[in-house]
Amino acid sequence: MATPNFFIIFINPSKEATSSQVKEKLNLAIDWYRIKPDLWVVYSTSDEERWYSRLSSLVKPDGFVFICKLDLQHRQGWMKKDFWQWLRREQNNP
Repeated sequence: MATPNFFIIFINPSKEATSSQVKEKLNLAIDWYRIKPDLWVVYSTSDEERWYSRLSSLVKPDGFVFICKLDLQHRQGWMKKDFWQWLRREQNNP
């Protein structure tokens, strides 16, 4: 099995796509954390190409998607406590 990684995913779905469709696709990950309505941190064994393949149909023709692997070795920030708890939990459960 592939090693899980963290990804940042920004998705602004097309007018035809629903938020439940987006969540359905994101639920294919091991876990995820929603930072804002269109911004997610995803923990997954799939790579960015696979995520793009899953999400592209929800953004075309008038939406947007950006997927980027996160390097958590170099991080700093001010976030809600439950975000840091989620991040630590996932990092400790590969």
